[in-house]
Amino acid sequence: MESLKNNKLYNLFTGLLLIGFGCFRLYQHFNANPTLSSFRLAIAVAAIGYGIYALYNYTQLKKQD
Repeated sequence: MESLKNNKLYNLFTGLLLIGFGCFRLYQHFNANPTLSSFRLAIAVAAIGYGIYALYNYTQLKKQD
């Protein structure tokens, strides 16, 4: 069994989920009435960054097969 770090589907779903969460939070910050605190904004940006990294890992693992 593959470890979670090398599992292709885990990387794909994690990346999509984190990018979706981060984009939703940024959308809330810029378009909704309640603005987010700086810490929550940093968490949203970090989630998008890690999501992009997870999708990058997914593409690299897919190329190895």
